[in-house]
Amino acid sequence: MAPISVTLAPRDPPAAVVALVGEHDTYSAARLEGELSVLIDEGMRVVVDLRETEFIDSTTLATLLAARRGAEQAELGFTFVLPKRNYTEVNQLLDLTGLGAKLAIFETLDQALAAARGGTTKGDAPTARVA
Repeated sequence: MAPISVTLAPRDPPAAVVALVGEHDTYSAARLEGELSVLIDEGMRVVVDLRETEFIDSTTLATLLAARRGAEQAELGFTFVLPKRNYTEVNQLLDLTGLGAKLAIFETLDQALAAARGGTTKGDAPTARVA
């Protein structure tokens, strides 16, 4: 199973960084859903770190989108960090589906954390990249 790590960034307001490493598919999506649900239920802002993610399938993508919707309904920030300079299959998937322009995706972890703490969930944030 591909690694999923959760790191808490305790500044006010606190946020959680969920790093996905390697390839993620149906098998890891269930664990990811559980981790994200707990964080959102606890009122945590979330940054999904995709910098070391090689691949995500449609189930994983659907899991991320559902968690983002849950965060949005709870008025919590939910952002992504995925630099364009390392164009990966994940970048390609987000571009092909049009989600790259709709999600709050940032070049750096610091940008993504600041935006999540501010309640950002959508790609219309001032510093979010446009795919």
